[in-house]
Amino acid sequence: MISYISIVGAELGTEKGNHLIEGMLAAIPAKKHYTGKMLGICFLISFQLVLYAVFGLVGFLLLRHSTFVKSLHLNDYLAKIDPQYLWISLILALLSLFLYISLAAYLVSLVSRAEDIGQATSGVTSILLIPYFISFLTQSNPNLLVVKILSYLPFMSQDIMPVRMAQGAASYSAGYVSGGHFPPERRLDVPLRSTHLRQQHLHLPLGDTPQILN
Repeated sequence: MISYISIVGAELGTEKGNHLIEGMLAAIPAKKHYTGKMLGICFLISFQLVLYAVFGLVGFLLLRHSTFVKSLHLNDYLAKIDPQYLWISLILALLSLFLYISLAAYLVSLVSRAEDIGQATSGVTSILLIPYFISFLTQSNPNLLVVKILSYLPFMSQDIMPVRMAQGAASYSAGYVSGGHFPPERRLDVPLRSTHLRQQHLHLPLGDTPQILN
């Protein structure tokens, strides 16, 4: 995360003090230029994440029969992890990555000199370290009131909520809510509830459908 924040600062900071950007903004609106810049950075980060996943998967498949990997007991370790837990952790990680990159881009865009970019990105890095250190406290006190509140807040949930779920202090439904998603079972239950309420309002027996009257 810190490296990606530095990438955002470096990419946006190259234009600080550059007189060529003035001529470019005369032909291209500043909003479109900023959007294109951020899309390019997001595509670069996405490409790197895909490469990490591919290299990790290929390395695991090639080395899983080696004596060193067998000594680590990775298969037994991964078999004990619920795929739903991994999915929620991935959602929280991607959401926090997007939030921190957006915050870093916003702060860097306010800087007028390239020398001040390090100060802007260091502020974002300081915020990033807060949930990291709180996650150690969460391991021993997962039901602490402050920890519960922070596990649902953006910029904080990516490190705290996975620890609470691993400790059994938070359910998977809480993890989905923390990541800005409704749990799958609730998502499927909403249309059924609304249909039932409409049928009660129309005084129809369950299973009947209202007829359209001309």
